[in-house]
Amino acid sequence: YKTFFKKGDRVYKFYGTAFVRTQDGQIINDAAGKPLTDSRAAQFLGYLNADFAWSIYNKLSYQGLSLGFQFDGSVGGKMVDYMHKKTMQGGRNIETVEGALGAARDADDKRAGDPNYKGVYVGEGVVLKSGQINYNSATGAIENYKDLTFAPNANVVSVQDYVSKYYGIDEANLMSKTYAKLREVTIGYDFPTKWLGKSVSRFTVSLVGRNLIYFYKDKRFKDVDLDQYNSPGTSTALQSPTTRRYGININVVF
Repeated sequence: YKTFFKKGDRVYKFYGTAFVRTQDGQIINDAAGKPLTDSRAAQFLGYLNADFAWSIYNKLSYQGLSLGFQFDGSVGGKMVDYMHKKTMQGGRNIETVEGALGAARDADDKRAGDPNYKGVYVGEGVVLKSGQINYNSATGAIENYKDLTFAPNANVVSVQDYVSKYYGIDEANLMSKTYAKLREVTIGYDFPTKWLGKSVSRFTVSLVGRNLIYFYKDKRFKDVDLDQYNSPGTSTALQSPTTRRYGININVVF
């Protein structure tokens, strides 16, 4: 990974490996039906910084009962999910047995050991029909689109070969750092002073729940607790998950 810090704007730009694409955004595959990537130059993948963080806290009280809650979250920023990359490449992610990948994997399993079997999965995008791609040595951008023609990709490949290449590219594992969380809920009760002895001026019991609900749009990354990655880092790691916790607080004032 490569990060670029622009002084003054306090913005971290994220550069990494990306798919080679046509001018209209389609992935270009090699002759074996697997996505091309260019190692000449890292590509801009987004900003590591969040645009902003937010938090809402409120507490309501009525006749000794109280309800407090806190929502917070972050908007903007991108990073690579390391666990998604490794589980996809290793064939351990649930995505590899769902949909078209799952159907093709089942076919691969049935033909395992057949030396003539090439697979049945066809990846998205196109293949080069004529011409030879010329890359800019500094930026990695294709310089000669006008000399190239493309055709829909029809090359079959085994699922394991495909996902190993596809998810080895940073862009395939790129995730938004936008999330929201119900951080805490507290339900409390202040016992009436007439129930208390002369030596106690206040007695409060509260039930507390923390990290109760996590809101994230992309279901592929819902196991990533992004509030652990609020710094401008490029990748997740083998994190210890934030646990959902419940407790009781007793507050006595003499």
